Amino acid sequence: MTVNENTQIDPEKFAYHFATVASQMNYSQQDLIPEAKKFLLSYLTAYYLIGDFNTLEDTQFTANKKLSSLSFDEMVDKIQQLNSKQMLDN
Repeated sequence: MTVNENTQIDPEKFAYHFATVASQMNYSQQDLIPEAKKFLLSYLTAYYLIGDFNTLEDTQFTANKKLSSLSFDEMVDKIQQLNSKQMLDN
């Protein structure tokens, strides 16, 4: 996902999932808004992390093997290489 793309979240689906979690966790009324914000932050973090992963998968593995065709050990090695490279870039 590029910076110029607009993220749209289905409010009904998001609210339904949050309400399900909130009822299981028995949040107090005063905790609902802070917990909803945490839930949204978790959702968006995972959403963009997966987007970054998919972009890396497309760019890093296209010339070589696709991630899905690597053995487990090859995948772990490749991810460690990418993590090392990203740590050096930051």
